[in-house]
Amino acid sequence: MAKVLQLQFKTASGANCSISVDAPKSNLTSEEVYQVMDTVLASNVFAINGASLSEIVGARYVERTVTEIHA
Repeated sequence: MAKVLQLQFKTASGANCSISVDAPKSNLTSEEVYQVMDTVLASNVFAINGASLSEIVGARYVERTVTEIHA
């Protein structure tokens, strides 16, 4: 089962976007996650179609099953 931590933001233009973190630690607290998200916003290093990230929408773990098909 593949697990990612999805950090959800809204841009200054109102668009929704997310940053996915592969193989996150399983014992992260919501406080730790939101602290990192605040740091991402404050750093202002991401822009989507020219619009910077402006607010936190939420965070969630996403799990999926991946089955490789071999020849």
